[in-house]
Amino acid sequence: MAGTIEKRGNNTWRYGIQVLVGDKYEWIRNTVKMPASHSEARQRREVKVLLAKLITAIDEGRIKPIRRTHTVKTFSDLWLQEYVIPELSPAVQKTYKNFLATRILPELGEIPLRKLTPLLLTKFINTLRTSPRRSTRKADEELKHQRSPSDIAKMSKDPGKTISLRTVCHYHDCLDAMLDKAVQWDIIAVNPMIKVDRPRAPKAKAEYLTEERAVELLRCLSKSPNMSFRAAVLLAVFCGLRLGEVSELRLSDVDWDKGTIDISRALKYTPEMGSYAGTPKSEAGNRLIALPPGLMDVLRESRQYQQDTAALIGDLWEGEGWIVHNWNGARYAYGTVSKQFRKFAEVNGFPGVSFHALRHTHATILLANNIDAVAVASRLGHGDASVTLKTYAHALRRRDEDAALVAQELFDHADISFTRQETKINQLPIIPPPPDPPPVDITNSSIPSDILQNLPPPPDPPNQ
Repeated sequence: MAGTIEKRGNNTWRYGIQVLVGDKYEWIRNTVKMPASHSEARQRREVKVLLAKLITAIDEGRIKPIRRTHTVKTFSDLWLQEYVIPELSPAVQKTYKNFLATRILPELGEIPLRKLTPLLLTKFINTLRTSPRRSTRKADEELKHQRSPSDIAKMSKDPGKTISLRTVCHYHDCLDAMLDKAVQWDIIAVNPMIKVDRPRAPKAKAEYLTEERAVELLRCLSKSPNMSFRAAVLLAVFCGLRLGEVSELRLSDVDWDKGTIDISRALKYTPEMGSYAGTPKSEAGNRLIALPPGLMDVLRESRQYQQDTAALIGDLWEGEGWIVHNWNGARYAYGTVSKQFRKFAEVNGFPGVSFHALRHTHATILLANNIDAVAVASRLGHGDASVTLKTYAHALRRRDEDAALVAQELFDHADISFTRQETKINQLPIIPPPPDPPPVDITNSSIPSDILQNLPPPPDPPNQ
């Protein structure tokens, strides 16, 4: 097996060898810079030694050729296998696989990576802006239960919606991440997505309940006979927990003496794996939250209920201490509590309110009542308080109104008014009009005589 050596510039050499990959030969090359103090002959000898080591490594299988003629399809398979599946969570894997299968590969799959240009990718991103949404909605005859009125209203509003700008941004990010790996693995030299503008998507507004509406919801909740469901809703309202975090909580996560609960797991879902226990959304999601005394009473009641039910039904009990559970103590599947809440909200006058809106409600009420943003971020599992402030900026409106009241205190302490004082018309002093200005005698001016002769005559004086 012979190789090649090339001098590329001052003291710079490239050495390599062609290796058969499938039915084509691919180069394996390295570039090296030699010390300027060495003669050219010595540099060439040292490069020959490096080439011999490279050939030996290839023969022993320690260095394998990389296929450099990848299409988007063949490289996406490599990316998924070597990076996405080993390194990323199942939920992220599901998202990337869906993006690739539904739109990216049908449009770009057969294009070689090296022929991807910023213009071609920009056209693809712009095409997505007008692409219709892919509906996964079941037909009416396939449903176990009839659609709720709010669902029917949503369907009738805009049946032909295009995918949102936020989703277009996610496609952009998926391509960018994939092609970044292609650069890192020396398959392409430059990521063309660097020159593709990311769409500016408006940030979704947080859906939340006002304090008055939250109180109404709690009064309706007190009438629910399902103790497990009540606990789930209260954990979201009073702790700001996500759906997955609520669904994975156990009674053993509660510190009954200190009144805290440990959030270290979350229930997640993918079609391949079904419901499974994973970690919270981020590292900051692992947190310890203080519980209000009223919620501690609810959890104590839930603990006693489970003990009584387990003794009553015996072997039918499958509980492992789940706070949110089925009639036999088994953990609910992911999304069950969310469906229960939608039905509850529909019946009790909160149509369209999602379970996640309870988390937003918790954060909004805390910030509106002057709780420190860092403390709120800690309860929500945000790693940065600025994220909390940006998401819940609407909650600061009341604080702005309070700031205006504080500013008013300056006026009150000064005990003076800066407005124009009212004065009666007959008390105004009579000010005589100013006298007429004296006429100007231009004959005594310093205007040259030749210009003075061409001036128009002065106007007649006004009648006195």
